[in-house]
Amino acid sequence: MNYLIKGGIVITEKGALPQDVAIDNQRISAVGRDLPDSPGRVTLDAKGKYVLPGVIDAHTHFALRSRGTITADDFASGTMAAACGGVTTVIDFADQIPGKSLADAAQVRIDEAEPHVATDFALHMTMTKTPDNLDGELRDLLELGVSAVKLFTTYRAAGYLLEKDDFIRLSKAAHRAGLLVTVHAEDNDLVENLEARMQEKGETAPSYHAASRPAKAEASAIRNTASILGEAGVPVYFVHVSSGPGLEAVREARGKGYSIYAETSPHYLTLTSHLYAGDDAREFIMTPPLRDSCDIDTLWDGVLNGEFHVIATDHCSFTRKQKAQGTSCFNTLPGIPGVETLLPLVHYEGVVKRGMPLSELARMLSFCPAKLFGLYPQKGTIAPGADADIVIFDPNLPKTITADSQHSKADYTPYEGRTVQGYPTTVLVRGKVVYDNGVFLGVPGSGRFIASKGRKNRD
Repeated sequence: MNYLIKGGIVITEKGALPQDVAIDNQRISAVGRDLPDSPGRVTLDAKGKYVLPGVIDAHTHFALRSRGTITADDFASGTMAAACGGVTTVIDFADQIPGKSLADAAQVRIDEAEPHVATDFALHMTMTKTPDNLDGELRDLLELGVSAVKLFTTYRAAGYLLEKDDFIRLSKAAHRAGLLVTVHAEDNDLVENLEARMQEKGETAPSYHAASRPAKAEASAIRNTASILGEAGVPVYFVHVSSGPGLEAVREARGKGYSIYAETSPHYLTLTSHLYAGDDAREFIMTPPLRDSCDIDTLWDGVLNGEFHVIATDHCSFTRKQKAQGTSCFNTLPGIPGVETLLPLVHYEGVVKRGMPLSELARMLSFCPAKLFGLYPQKGTIAPGADADIVIFDPNLPKTITADSQHSKADYTPYEGRTVQGYPTTVLVRGKVVYDNGVFLGVPGSGRFIASKGRKNRD
């Protein structure tokens, strides 16, 4: 079906203008004032509403197998939740598989997701080992359409940590191949030593989670990683920067001329570590942990000053029952749901409460993720030729976030009872309406894997 979206305010990374948007054959065919109706198009009235590019959540974990369990949300429920919140593309993760090449392992993940996704998706590659044919495998991975690798500076016991020599070797090879290096940055030695001392003292309850992985561990790892890769000429993207000290380390690295991209998440912009004092502390455990109100203020300063390229959720959902299996801050499953509330929270907290320009909303939620991960101009903007991934958004529509109103299989939301102003009313993925006025209309399996175009499209 083809559409004409009439009377709305079109928001892109360049600004906001009253314009109509024509959609033909799943793509945007025209953008302009007073576009004519045609018999072949259904008119969607967007008067008084924003017309936003579909949101790209650049950091999700659906059907993640870890620590002997699997996340609550699979690709069907996760992308349903995404679509109902205005997210039209998710970027999830493929893991290395023993005996398979990187490209083959990524293909396994693509084959797992495609029959179930209701939105489009792309992939990052999580790397915990360095293959013998490293350069060749990375080139093949990019050829498949995966344009980023994720590395860890922590979680030695879980097998995620790459030791320094392998970390540097892999990062340089990824850069040569045209892949972006993304990093979960926490200082492993600091975290492990702190955990040992806390275990000795019996300071292991969930309430100690923030203390167990302090902001200085994040800042130290960002500083060290940025220096090592910066001196090697390798750009680096830091995922989920959670703290004021972490952002300050990013600023220091940029001041030295290093190429640094930074992502933060809605929970670090809205929630504080006082939640670990409650009986439901486990439900707010993620890594890095929640911080203090002063960190929220500093992170928002960074957002409003354009210091972050991306806001993404790190959606990694578990049920209350799964969370309750943890007996301490060290063995509680880390992660929270959030993909459905990304756009409403950033709009309310950023645009409504803090005066953030709408163009910045589009830049961090759509344009930059598309550019950085090689999906632009197919995704990330409203322009002729782009996929018709569009959110019609009512900026005055109030919505109280509750577990019952969410579509995640997690049976709770960390934002329970929080009221936002502004919510999607209609969401289209490649010209198909997948959400309309509170009703999910998408079809599992209708989404597609979007192959990245790589670094040539990033700069």
